[in-house]
Amino acid sequence: MAQRRATAPSIYHSLLPVGTPPLLPIPLPALSTSRRADIPEADMPPQKRLLLTATTPKIEEAQEDRAAVRAEIEILMRERLAYEQESIETRQALARFEAYSRALEARIRVLETQAYRHKWQRQDPNDHAIEHIIRTQALEAGARIDTLEDTGSSA
Repeated sequence: MAQRRATAPSIYHSLLPVGTPPLLPIPLPALSTSRRADIPEADMPPQKRLLLTATTPKIEEAQEDRAAVRAEIEILMRERLAYEQESIETRQALARFEAYSRALEARIRVLETQAYRHKWQRQDPNDHAIEHIIRTQALEAGARIDTLEDTGSSA
């Protein structure tokens, strides 16, 4: 416990009364690979060395769990990449559809203009003359009204 306090003074500093200076970290001795600090690993008998290097079931389970998490992350990353690719393709398809729609609208306007011209060309020439006479009479009537208003307001 004393070694843990030395490695993480900030945790225990919050438990000290206000105004107490923080604890200074105490350097710890280097951890040995053997269970007995006084015997170097090279001087240990082979059966004890095997105990230190052999994996325990908990370590194996942790490694399997880590591998399973990595595999799941890989799957999620591949799915995300697939969704991003699908999103790009969808935006491209939308852009093509909008361009095609604009082209169709332009074509419809051209066809409507051509239909109007054909209709106008197929009209009887007398109809054109009658339309011209009606417009002329309307203009003349408007001019007379303007003239009467001008003469009436000056009197």
